Formats: sequence, structure tokens, C-alpha cells
Amino acid sequence: MCHRSPTLKTSSLAVLLFCGSGLLAGSTATAAQTPPAAAAADSLDARIARVQAALAAGSGRPADAIRELTAILAIDPKRADAHLLLGMAYRMTGSAEMNGEARAELVQALDLDPDLVPARFLLAQLYLDLGRPAGARDTLTAGLAQHPGQPQMATLLAEAERQLGHPERAMELARQALQADPSLLQARYYLALALVDAGRRDDAIRELEAVAAAGGNPADTNLALGNAYLDAGRLEAATAALGKAVAADPARADSHLALARAYRLRRLPDRARAQLALAKPAVPAIGIAHNPLEAEFYMELGLLDLQQGRLTTAAGAFQRVLEIDPGNEAAARHLEEARRRLRAGSRPPGGGRR
Repeated sequence: MCHRSPTLKTSSLAVLLFCGSGLLAGSTATAAQTPPAAAAADSLDARIARVQAALAAGSGRPADAIRELTAILAIDPKRADAHLLLGMAYRMTGSAEMNGEARAELVQALDLDPDLVPARFLLAQLYLDLGRPAGARDTLTAGLAQHPGQPQMATLLAEAERQLGHPERAMELARQALQADPSLLQARYYLALALVDAGRRDDAIRELEAVAAAGGNPADTNLALGNAYLDAGRLEAATAALGKAVAADPARADSHLALARAYRLRRLPDRARAQLALAKPAVPAIGIAHNPLEAEFYMELGLLDLQQGRLTTAAGAFQRVLEIDPGNEAAARHLEEARRRLRAGSRPPGGGRR
């Protein structure tokens, strides 16, 4: 099973971690100023502080923040803190089209102030969200060279290393972060994902149960926990955890797919099909050949149809999986089974487990 990086509210997370921490204080690249210039700078400081407070509290609209920060940077383009907050605001729009703008602002913030930890953190998270873990690793490694042991950066670097296929290194970094700050639930969550990737499912379940009990990121945590329970054959526990994941974020297709799988394995086909209807992939975004969940959706649909003896539609679903992912051996195997049973005119023997 593919263990995806969590879909985080990245800008909100960065605001939570860093805004109000004092790390933004004095993040300007302006030279010594005359009294009138100093007064103008104080005015900009006040405006930036208001934007920062609104973003941290979630009380301001990203479009308003973007407009105000753009005006501030037109007056003083060397304000690293304003570039950082503008990058955050672009991310908080939730628009993929704004990712390029966000990256440009965060890079500019770091060019002006390489010591600006929040900008480095948010840029690394952006790289992870874009599927560029190597970029995240490079960004965070540079940051940790300046701030050895900084726990939030070590936490995110753990996830970058995991995505790069280095679970042992990921576990080491996550544990370092937890040693520095045992309250970091995100570090424990990434540790659990690395344990799954390393084949240590039971250890991963214990870590995920601890994160869930502490209330950490219920959508991501319960999804990962439910999938781990499924792999362990603990179907009722999986259904309960995945139900919490769906309730926490009903728009998440991956949670609906996992819950559909749980219901299928429990031989509750009507409930499984209802979850698949909620998970049905949208039209892929422009420039993306296929929704990354599309193959998983059609695989689950095919397995459910196979279980219920709907052999023609099952075969069609598995064919769709192979169009998306020609090397999918499980889809090819199930397609052959569906065709064999069609030729034999058999009724379903039941099962259809992966």
C-alpha cells in the first residue's frame, strides 16, 4: 500500500508554529534609517503585524492579506517578513495555481534573510506538497546547518527522507525531534509512517494510537491508523478509525476509498459502494495526466464488482487501472480472473480480497 504524505493545512500549520513566536521580529533587510524613514518603517511594522495577527487567528481573508502585503512590498521590497507572509497568504488561498507565486515569495524571503526559519519551513512543506521531497530535503538540511536540532525542521526533514525511500533515516530524525520536544505530535505521526514503510506495522499502530488519543490531526492520523488496522486484519477497528477520518474531513477521497475497502472486506457491499460514490475522482487537473487516486478508485471498484459477481464491469474497472498504471500486477491478475470467470460462466465464489 502507498502511504501518502499527509494532506496538511500547510500555511495554517506554519502560522501556528511560528507566528507570535518572535521569529519574525526584525526580519527586514533595510539599512540604518533617518528619523523620518524610521517612522515610516514603524508604520510598515504595524501593518505587517496586523496582517500576521489576522493570518494567525484565521480572521482575515487571504485575498486581503495579499493586497496589503503587495502594497507594503511596493514601498519596501526588502522586507523579508512581508515576503514570508505573502507566501503564506498565497498558500492559504488553497489554489494550486498560486503555488508558484508562494514559492517565489518564500525564496525571496530567504534570499533577504537566510536565517528566517518560518520561510524555510514553509518552502520545504511546499516542496513536499508538490511531490519534490529532494527540494524539501535540501531546504531543510541548509536550515539545520544554521539551526542544529531545530525540532520542527527535523520533523519535516524526517518526512522528506521517508518519501525519498529512507525510512531508517526518517525514524532517526523524528526521534531526534521528539527528544527535543516530546509534544510534537507531527513528529510522532511521521515516525509512525516511517515505521510502516520499514515493515514495523505493530510499532506504527502504537505510535498512531498515541497521536490519535492526543487529538493530533484526526483526518490524517485516523486514515493512517485505519489503513494499518486493515493491513493487520483488524476490520472493525479499521472501520471505526476510518469513519473518524471521513468525519474529520468529508472531502478527502482517500479516506472514503479506505473506508470502502474496509466495508468490502467486511462483506458490506452497499456501504462500500456508497463510499466509492463519495470518493469518485474528479476530472484531473489541467496538466496532470491522471488523478493520483484514480487508479486506486478503479481498483477498489473492480474488487467490489468482482466480489458481487459483476464480472463485466469488474473487468472494465481493472482495464481502466491498467490504462492509468500499465505495470499494476494486481490489476492484471484480477482482470484475468474476471475474464476467466466470464468464460466459465461462473457465479462469484466470494472474497475478492487484495
